[in-house]
Amino acid sequence: MKRLLIKKTVFAVGYVILAILLEIITFISMGMGVLPQYFGLDLAVILIIALVIFVIPNSAAQISVVSFFIVLQIVLSIANEALYSMSGMVFSFSMLNLVSEVTGVVDASFLNWWLVAGSIILFGGALAGMIIFARRYVVPKGLYTRNTIVIMLVAFILAECCAGILYAFTVESFSAAADQEQTEEDRLSIFYDENELYTEQKFTAKAFKEFGTYGYFVVNIGNSISGETYVDEITESDIDRYFADGRMSRSVYGDDIYTGAINGKNIVLIVIESGEWYVINKEYTPTLYAMAEGGIAMTDFHARDKTNCSEALSIMGSYPSVTALEPANMVENDMPYTLANIFGNDGYTSNYFHINYGSYYNREEVFDSLYGYDNAYFLEDLTLLPGSSDKKGFYDFDKDSNVFRHYMNEFTYSEDGGPFFTQMMTLISHGSYNDLLVHGNYPFTEVPEAPGEVSSGEMTEEEKDEFVEKCQIKGLEEYYELIDRFPETFVSGTPGIAEDFLAEMDIYSEMFLRYKRYQAGIMDLDLGVNMLVKDLESKGELDDTVFMFYADHSAYYDQMNYLMKGIDPSEFYNTNVYSVPCFMWYGGSMDLNVEPLPLDEYSAINFTATKDVDGPLVPGKITKFCNTYDILPTLLHLSGYSFNTNMYQGVSMFSKLESVFVSHESGIFIDDIYFSTIDVYIESGSEWKGYVFDETYKQGGFGDYILEFLYDAVDYYDRQEMLDAVLSCNYFGSRDFFNGNGATKYIEKIV
Repeated sequence: MKRLLIKKTVFAVGYVILAILLEIITFISMGMGVLPQYFGLDLAVILIIALVIFVIPNSAAQISVVSFFIVLQIVLSIANEALYSMSGMVFSFSMLNLVSEVTGVVDASFLNWWLVAGSIILFGGALAGMIIFARRYVVPKGLYTRNTIVIMLVAFILAECCAGILYAFTVESFSAAADQEQTEEDRLSIFYDENELYTEQKFTAKAFKEFGTYGYFVVNIGNSISGETYVDEITESDIDRYFADGRMSRSVYGDDIYTGAINGKNIVLIVIESGEWYVINKEYTPTLYAMAEGGIAMTDFHARDKTNCSEALSIMGSYPSVTALEPANMVENDMPYTLANIFGNDGYTSNYFHINYGSYYNREEVFDSLYGYDNAYFLEDLTLLPGSSDKKGFYDFDKDSNVFRHYMNEFTYSEDGGPFFTQMMTLISHGSYNDLLVHGNYPFTEVPEAPGEVSSGEMTEEEKDEFVEKCQIKGLEEYYELIDRFPETFVSGTPGIAEDFLAEMDIYSEMFLRYKRYQAGIMDLDLGVNMLVKDLESKGELDDTVFMFYADHSAYYDQMNYLMKGIDPSEFYNTNVYSVPCFMWYGGSMDLNVEPLPLDEYSAINFTATKDVDGPLVPGKITKFCNTYDILPTLLHLSGYSFNTNMYQGVSMFSKLESVFVSHESGIFIDDIYFSTIDVYIESGSEWKGYVFDETYKQGGFGDYILEFLYDAVDYYDRQEMLDAVLSCNYFGSRDFFNGNGATKYIEKIV
């Protein structure tokens, strides 16, 4: 019997050691210390699993169970490290509904190969050791007598109880501490209350850091299975009071000259995939450059969210914080407060275009049934696009310009002569950006190696054909032929390219080739916009059309968002990383002069505004902090609406107010403060200084400016809790959004 117990103990203890080692490796690689703060939760779950392994009678079965849990932990560790390094978030089982989308864009550059290699070596060595031990340390048959089984069962139950007590004791330890700290109500407690963090996991990275892999995922799985959310107890009466307390935007912004400035005008809203300011330049994207330079550029605009989140923020003014409220799961809900529904109520025809499949992020349901677009076009609907019926994987992008080339009438479609509101989510500028790095600097043979250098030499026709055959993203060759150096002329007030930094890092040539692929994608959009402008001009509609462009997020593939701006990739808190393009151009009051690129279908533009030159929208720059939440309020403000400010998270960019940005990936920030919910980073001169939030706040170390920012962040979460409840109970299924609810108004047209 002793020999039997020794063998079982070896497998159980071996698992415990492996699990703890992997936890240490994971935490160190993620920069979270060595072990979680409440390691007791982690250890308790590990021990429970180890005891299950202990009582399994068969060695092969024991090895299989050990392997399963260790492999699962390795996969989670690799995923968490990649997600955390890329966006400051960790994996949640609520993400499983996005598996098909995530796996479609996964890229090896996101992985920490040292972590991958170390984990595989550790597991491989342990597995080999267990197999050798099992074969050499043979236990005679017949040892599983009734007494042996009873003894093992009793020991198992006692040990499991001890592990359970350890788990409960650890939970009780931070619960008691929280109760002791909160002797009076503190609005900032949502950022340090371990009880709330443990049960709701609102801040996943912080929950992971404090409770560890197993301590975090036990609750995470339970929350995902139960589907319960923190808004379940909010009633419609609570929401009634919430909106009754909301101020109308007219009273907040005042009667200004911008209210109704684009009332009744056509609106084109283009979301630039992975947009960066440096690709909006005079050399390669002259139409976009002229519209930004000669229009209104928001030079301090920020975004940091997945594409579908950023889209939603501009359409519905917020995005659900609870996974159970994913819009794709709520297609029967009434959402009259989206841009498409509001404009539709005002006589607009709304159109949406995206050249990926409609099933991606469930867009075909969301944009039709939920967001309320009259016409939504996806890859399967755009049959005139070359190769639309034979797409080979996610990265087999069609060109954005083909939408304008083949579907111009649908893009500008309106019923009965009314105005149109058309939104487009671009795609061709999506990463990865490896084609030229792998297959050569088409059509050149030499690559610039230092600032001021230009591509030189020319591929042979055979080499060109080979490139065209092997490259991942097809059809960009005409743009590659024009890009022979980094651009020099950027939109005023926006950063250029940190060429000296790239040279110092010895990555100048590599980043030029990545940039070239990326710039070519934006050039394709520029060509499409050029064609759209000429079409509207020929129809006499350009002076009645407003263009608005914004980026969904920065170009994060291969850390381009850091390196091209001269920012160390470890400085995730540097908010300049998330500064991206946003600009408006209005044909009624703004001229547009574009010198043509040597491309087929690209036209010179010499447009002079005459219709609304005395209006308030004149070329200029908005230099205050703006973000994605502000798109919808801005368009409503300019279109002449006053709206309940409790309905949306952002503010009009044409008001004096600023909104805090809360990323659905990770991070809460304004220009000079970044809050990860673990640390607060504050810009001081040209440097950023970090402070551990819990410790610094409890010691009274934050001044009024920081506290005001933190309270604004709390306001966001309070507001989002009610907006989540609006979705959860389908509040507007029984309320008249346009005419109000008694004395409560939600929206009104004032111009």
